[in-house]
Amino acid sequence: MKRDLNPFRYVRWLARDAMVWPLRVFLLLGALLSLIVWRFATNMHIPRAAPGGASISDSAQAVQLGVWGTCLVVAILMTIGGIAGTDLERGYYRSWFSKPMSAWWYYLQRFLLGAIVIAILPLYLGLGLKLGLGSSTGVTWVLMGQFGLSYLLVASATFLLSIFIARGWLFVFLIAILQNVIEQMVKSGFAPKWLGWMHDALPPFQLLGVSNPLPHGGPLWHILGYGAGMLVAALLLLRYRPLGAGTAA
Repeated sequence: MKRDLNPFRYVRWLARDAMVWPLRVFLLLGALLSLIVWRFATNMHIPRAAPGGASISDSAQAVQLGVWGTCLVVAILMTIGGIAGTDLERGYYRSWFSKPMSAWWYYLQRFLLGAIVIAILPLYLGLGLKLGLGSSTGVTWVLMGQFGLSYLLVASATFLLSIFIARGWLFVFLIAILQNVIEQMVKSGFAPKWLGWMHDALPPFQLLGVSNPLPHGGPLWHILGYGAGMLVAALLLLRYRPLGAGTAA
C-alpha cells in the first residue's frame, strides 16, 4: 500500500479547521463591529477631518486599540486552543501519527497557521473600518508588532502547557491576570521579596499591550527570549518525550 510521506500532507486540513474555527467567527464579529462603528459614526456625524477635535481617522485607530487591548489575549487563546492538549485528551493523536509524521512538525504547523489567523484580524477589521468610515484602517506597524510579540508569548506558553494538560489555555489566561496584578504590587513597592521573584520567573505578559509603545532593548529581548524558549521547549518535548505521557484531562 502506498504511503503519503509528504510532510505537508495535513496542512490543508489544518488550514480548513482554522477557517471553520476560529477564523470564521472572528470575521463575522469583525463585520458586525465595523457595521456598528459605521452606524455610530453616521449618527454622530463625526467629520472626516476636524483640526483639534475628533475625526474618523482618529476613530479607526481608537477602535483598533480599544478592541485588541481588550480582546487580543482571548483571541490568541481561542486560536491556539488546546493545540496538543485536546488531541492528547481525546486520543486523536493515535490516528494523526499512525503514518510516519513527526509530532513536533505537525503541531508547529498548527502553531504557524494560528499566527496567520491572528495577523489577519487587525487587517480585516481595518478594511471594514476603511469601507465603513472612508478613512484609514487604524493599522500601524506598532500594532502589528504588538500582535506578533503577543502571539509568540501567549501561544508559546499555551503550546508548552498543552503537552501536559488539556486546558493549558485556561492556566495561561489566569497566569496573565496574575502577572499583571503582581506587576502593580511590585510597582507600588509593597510586594514581598518572594513575590518579586515570582514576577521575574513568570512569562512577561505585563510587557504586552497594543496601546503601549513597541518594546525595545531589554524588555524586547525578554519577550523574545521567553516566547522562543517556551516554543523550542515544547517542540523538544514533542520530539523526545513519548506523546501522551502524563496528560491530564
